[in-house]
Amino acid sequence: MCDLHLPFDRNALQYDVLAWAIDDLTKKKADCIIFAGDMTADGNMGVYQYCVDRLKNIGIPFLYIPGNSDLRDVNSKKAIYENASDCLTIVNGVKFFALNDSDGRLLDEQLDILEQTEENSIVFMHHPTVCIVKEQREKLLKWRTRNPKTKLFFGHEHRFDEGSNFVSLQAMDPDKAIGENPCITYYDTETERCSKSYYFCPVPTDLYGYMGISCYKPQEEIRYAINKGLKCLELRPNVLSFNEEEIIDLISEWRKLGNTNLSIHLSEIRYENGLVIPDWNYQNLVDFGVKLKAERFTQHVPVVSVKTVKEDAETLDKIAVYIAKALEKVPREGVLGIENMHMTKQDEANDNRRFGYTPEETLLFMQKVKEKCQQTVGINFDIGHARNNAPYSQKYQISTWLSMLGQYIIGYHLHQVKEEGGVFENHTAIDDVYGRLISFASFFRCWSDKRISHAPAIFEMRTKNAYPITLSTFEECKK
Repeated sequence: MCDLHLPFDRNALQYDVLAWAIDDLTKKKADCIIFAGDMTADGNMGVYQYCVDRLKNIGIPFLYIPGNSDLRDVNSKKAIYENASDCLTIVNGVKFFALNDSDGRLLDEQLDILEQTEENSIVFMHHPTVCIVKEQREKLLKWRTRNPKTKLFFGHEHRFDEGSNFVSLQAMDPDKAIGENPCITYYDTETERCSKSYYFCPVPTDLYGYMGISCYKPQEEIRYAINKGLKCLELRPNVLSFNEEEIIDLISEWRKLGNTNLSIHLSEIRYENGLVIPDWNYQNLVDFGVKLKAERFTQHVPVVSVKTVKEDAETLDKIAVYIAKALEKVPREGVLGIENMHMTKQDEANDNRRFGYTPEETLLFMQKVKEKCQQTVGINFDIGHARNNAPYSQKYQISTWLSMLGQYIIGYHLHQVKEEGGVFENHTAIDDVYGRLISFASFFRCWSDKRISHAPAIFEMRTKNAYPITLSTFEECKK
């Protein structure tokens, strides 16, 4: 097993996965347990020790090495690195070799001990060979040439792959398991075959009734929603640039299908020099939403620095008062969702960054607005923003956000994040529900287990053909 990424929040879904794995290992009476790194999300020593203790207490021989994410905390990295199992352990006559490559390096003494491998030996490390520094990688590859049949297991890639003499292990983390459900892998030394035991996180059947789209091209995409029978719909600030009567007619046609989940995505609110500065079209958007009898509104956290919020105690209150006044004509049964934002190229991880990149900050602003507004105020959780939010995404995984915000969530924004050459692109199509950067497994499982609200799940995507691709992906999951 590998890549569980346990966070600090003990209510996060990864802890359920750990409990499930322990139960599964106990029932199947494994002969030996290997953990190939990344027990924790960010090197929290208490979390690391908790995981090690739980797995050791099963009573089955347990071998482990840390992974790169276990070394993220400068205060604990040395202790965690040194906590790895001995390089060579013999269990039931089988030699197990633990290569501690958590920092991307292998010690010469480990490579020397590795020469004792036999054909039926098991070697495990965290990274695939290609990630090891050049000099040691070359030595490891020479060992492989001399020992072509010895099995090498590794994690880090978060997806399962198997060759004649290696196994890339599927991640246990429901936020990062690629291509399929999170799982643990059983290896039979007699048959030399792998089998997987899954922590199932399928698409919930009732989620389809909550799906909708955010309309960047309102005329075209409202018609698309009508044709596809989508129950939820979101209009964006640019809707004011289109023919008002045509939009009203299209929404009327959409409502005739019995749909009652129209949302208006409001524009930004800035705070500078003690003044609340809404975008020019802010009040017009609210008024148009009232005209359309929109049930919901979505508001980003404000454009203001963390430093300003800390230094000026009235900042968030002033913004909340403005929002409450702007929404005065919105009926009391209306709903306002506060949406989390994410790090950008311009941001650094300090108090000069924009406020609202963590669950605590998002909740704080939501509570301030809730105190001032007559409407229901909650969280509109953007999963993509939470994931594409380094370095905060290390501590606050999607599961952690869901755990911390679950009771307040009144809506969702769903999209994939793509990465190419180190450049990240938000708001792209979902072509795999267990994608490389965002796996929606934790969202599905929390929804099914009713840990989070069943609320409109809006696909928010800008790329070409994103909505047809995404809906096709989810249609395939029904089969």
